Amino acid sequence: MDKVFICSPYKGDVERNVALAKKAADFIIFRSGIPIAPHLYFPRFFNDRSQSDRIAGIKMGIELMKDCSEMWVVGTKISAGMEYEIEEARKIGIPVRLYDENLTGIDPDTLLLDDRLDDRYCTVIKGLRFFRSR
Repeated sequence: MDKVFICSPYKGDVERNVALAKKAADFIIFRSGIPIAPHLYFPRFFNDRSQSDRIAGIKMGIELMKDCSEMWVVGTKISAGMEYEIEEARKIGIPVRLYDENLTGIDPDTLLLDDRLDDRYCTVIKGLRFFRSR
């Protein structure tokens, strides 16, 4: 089974963002993968309002990402934490899939034409190694 790192927002509307991460995790399980969603796990014992705890959780999440076969960027807005994870995925060379909040795929070849995405989104994900379906 492949491990899939879920890169989605946590801060802000936590209830909505946790629901989105759970939805992505369910979809990964349905596709016979193992979801790795540190932002569903670490807030159970880290205080996300503490800057040092938040940074520690994100760094630990990066360590978990290193064992994953791919990353899913979920959502059409990219938070600061997501941007950090995406930059680390770029360094590692992990292939990435893009999804909106409904888990509809986002085609990396047509980003500039996709009205769901803003310029910042396109800038942050530029240069990633995208997963290509066979």
